[in-house]
Amino acid sequence: MVRTWLVLTALVLTTSAARAAVADPADATGAPSTGGAATAAGTPAAQTPATPTPGAATPGALAPAASAVAIPPPAGVDTGTVVAGVPMIDAAAQAASPARYGVGARLRLTSVPKWMLGLFLDQSVPLTSYTAGLEFFRRSGNFDFVLGVAYQSLSPNAGNWLGKGNDPSTETDYVQFDGLAAYSVDAAFILHTEFNDYFGMHYGGGVGIGITTGRMLRTSDGTGDPATNAGCVNSPGDPTKCFPKIVGCNQGPCTEAQLKASEGGTDAFGTPSRFADGHVPTVYPIVNIITGLDVRLPNAPGLAIKFDIGYFFPYFFFGPSVAYQI
Repeated sequence: MVRTWLVLTALVLTTSAARAAVADPADATGAPSTGGAATAAGTPAAQTPATPTPGAATPGALAPAASAVAIPPPAGVDTGTVVAGVPMIDAAAQAASPARYGVGARLRLTSVPKWMLGLFLDQSVPLTSYTAGLEFFRRSGNFDFVLGVAYQSLSPNAGNWLGKGNDPSTETDYVQFDGLAAYSVDAAFILHTEFNDYFGMHYGGGVGIGITTGRMLRTSDGTGDPATNAGCVNSPGDPTKCFPKIVGCNQGPCTEAQLKASEGGTDAFGTPSRFADGHVPTVYPIVNIITGLDVRLPNAPGLAIKFDIGYFFPYFFFGPSVAYQI
């Protein structure tokens, strides 16, 4: 029984010393134990504290655990609390990234290619034009929320248009665009990936609305009689061979004065009269898909030059833009 009691007492004292060493390393420096050894009669005997030898390990004290070795915190991080030599970093403070704001400008070449129009039309005139606008963004980490406003020219050259599967002898129209354009407002969500201090890329998308201005003017081509309308039957896309048969216009394309003089009547093949098409939407939805390259200038903090490519309904685009983070 005596031996059992002694073993249990030693275990309790050793465990207590270990806990004290972890909780407060300053206390585990060889302080004397309050427990005494038992005599043969079971009476505790007085025990003289041993004087620790400099540089020697204190009997009964645990060696510092590997996890208790002080680890330097990341640069610029407020460690706050240190437990067992390990800095406790606030995860919320570490993840927090202050929002920054900026402005930008964009200039893009736009295109509605013939192959895209060919999905809906047998004859058309492709659009190559431009758009210019301003951007305002909020940046948090590598994520941007971008609000843009822009102007788009949507006026291709005048020419013949024919709906998919329609009869070219009766359904071909000479179409002109009188200042057709749009003003747009869009919101985009953009992510950034940095390759190094100088280059990176961006990618994302968004939605918006466009508001149209200007007119689309139509005049029926041909006579409607296949026997006398070979130009529209055989070459519906050629305005020199398929053109409105109005007074004074014997060779296409007709002049602006001749087309304007025909206005006011009821347009039909054989009796053409130019009119403004009322089917142009006043407001239309925008879908925006974008990617591109970022170029940063080390000597101009906050300034980035971007090269964008993507789709901004109803056209594809490519062009430069510049952004400045305030």
